[in-house]
Amino acid sequence: MALTHAVIFTGGNPPNAKVLEHLIDDALVIAADSGYGHAQSLGMQPHLLVGDMDSIAASDVADAQARNVDIHTFDTAKDETDTEIAVYNAMQRGITNITVVSGGGDRFDHLLGMVHSLAATHCTLYIGNARICFARPDVPASLSVSVDDTISLIPLGGSCVISTTGLQWNLSNEELQAFASRGVSNTATNSNVSVTVSHGAVAIIQPFFLGGNL
Repeated sequence: MALTHAVIFTGGNPPNAKVLEHLIDDALVIAADSGYGHAQSLGMQPHLLVGDMDSIAASDVADAQARNVDIHTFDTAKDETDTEIAVYNAMQRGITNITVVSGGGDRFDHLLGMVHSLAATHCTLYIGNARICFARPDVPASLSVSVDDTISLIPLGGSCVISTTGLQWNLSNEELQAFASRGVSNTATNSNVSVTVSHGAVAIIQPFFLGGNL
């Protein structure tokens, strides 16, 4: 039976071990460069290793070769990040349910670029302690959360027009401007939160999903 989910591990800091509670066991596991070691540290063996291999340990490359992992090596002079390449490989296989795991602590430009580049996908991201998903006009979001959870709404690629339910400060067909911080630090008042976008795209961030201080 063909796999319907993919889990992608990126480089940077080791991921929060609590993320395992939210990952699909029966998934295609893809390592983006040094994400190979991070996947193994959580007991998930990558099926596929992609990237320019500029940060992965030589021992991990040798391990992947010994295990006959499918390895796709790219030139360092490329337009896409290793994470984008990993997502593209999953989508080429017909997989649209994609989870990206990062421990954070990576270069800020990489993290910012990753969030923006994946806004047009159906990916869910775990970065450090945070969970991130996206809403667009064709893809509304419905989240099961805990009351009092912190939720931030950050427009991507320009301003967006958004409506929400289940938040302390709900929006009703209102504009979140691209160069303002209005959407930061809202609070869930219901266990179900919905986000609908009629124009643009928004990142829905739960900064303490895997733990952390309020």
